[in-house]
Amino acid sequence: MIYFIRKSFLVCLLACGVVAMLASLSLSGAEPANAEEIAAEKDTEVSVYGRFWPRVTYKDAGGEGSTDITDALSRVGISATTQVSETLTAMIKGEWDVDIEANGDFGDARQAYVGLRSSDFGLVAIGKQWDPYYNVVAEVTDIFYHRSSPFGYDYEGPFRSNNLVRYSNSFMGLTIDSGLQVNGAPENGAGDKKFPDDHNFFRTNSDVSSDSDNVDAASIGVSYRMGNAYLGASYLRQNRDDKGIKRDSFGVGGSVNLTEALYLAATYQYIQDNSDMAGEDRDIYTLDVVGAISLGGGMKALAVFFAYDDDEPNANSDKLFGYNVTLIKEVHPSTDIFVEWLLRDYDHQDSENTVSLGFRYDFDVQIF
Repeated sequence: MIYFIRKSFLVCLLACGVVAMLASLSLSGAEPANAEEIAAEKDTEVSVYGRFWPRVTYKDAGGEGSTDITDALSRVGISATTQVSETLTAMIKGEWDVDIEANGDFGDARQAYVGLRSSDFGLVAIGKQWDPYYNVVAEVTDIFYHRSSPFGYDYEGPFRSNNLVRYSNSFMGLTIDSGLQVNGAPENGAGDKKFPDDHNFFRTNSDVSSDSDNVDAASIGVSYRMGNAYLGASYLRQNRDDKGIKRDSFGVGGSVNLTEALYLAATYQYIQDNSDMAGEDRDIYTLDVVGAISLGGGMKALAVFFAYDDDEPNANSDKLFGYNVTLIKEVHPSTDIFVEWLLRDYDHQDSENTVSLGFRYDFDVQIF
């Protein structure tokens, strides 16, 4: 009953967002137009963008060393916006992984959605996009040059979600971000295959609905920004009827720019897995506490302490804490050189130390 009320509230919120968009279009006085009129009168911009992020990584686990080319989620994408009226903008985005650490092929879709943004009523978008839960609680700590950033959150939290209907609006420093995932299995969407399905069943990649009522996940978050400080809290419900499990995630995130050079942030999660099968319930915790400091001359240092407790029996547990320190040198606004040290100290398996050296190159070109 409680979940039905929550879901009904989210449906109403999203419906209000759609109605608000239609009202915005109507109030702006926009009228239907043929293709020639749109091309002549409406302002459309199209951009191609990307980020290439290769690394050379040495890894030591239990005294066994290895060296490999790794990747911090390189990607390419295309985005477009059209000014429909004075207050309403239409947009699209498509973005795909570039698997430099594999064969340089295009990998999983990261984003693919269409949306309408009103200056008065907010944003409504449909497709694969950043999950509202991530936007509210995890984005503030996702600052590292690594595909597992933020590190504690990465083990269980969502990143991008497919088949998502999202509504977001901001006013007077307050932001509401909500979404429903329908007819699609909950997934993190980041192309991270390091966990098999039997370890983390919310990281599957399926086009088949896993929930009988076609609602696989629902999330809502509220955040507030005042000057240099930010605080947000979010709730996410995920369903996997095929495994008999419901997951409730509660997260908080905050950040502050103490000075122009010093940034601090934290993300905390408490997750409950409730199973129809006896003995499968779990309470999970994750924590990321990060800092970033500008050292001058294009130099920056990033640091994090992170922890993860999966509430598994000792033999199967991945419980750990860890650290990351990254030094970055900007050689051009588009290009960084960086070196990174990462420690994962597990309770019940060998610790892992990795050292990486790499580049980050960004581009964003308006083509129309």
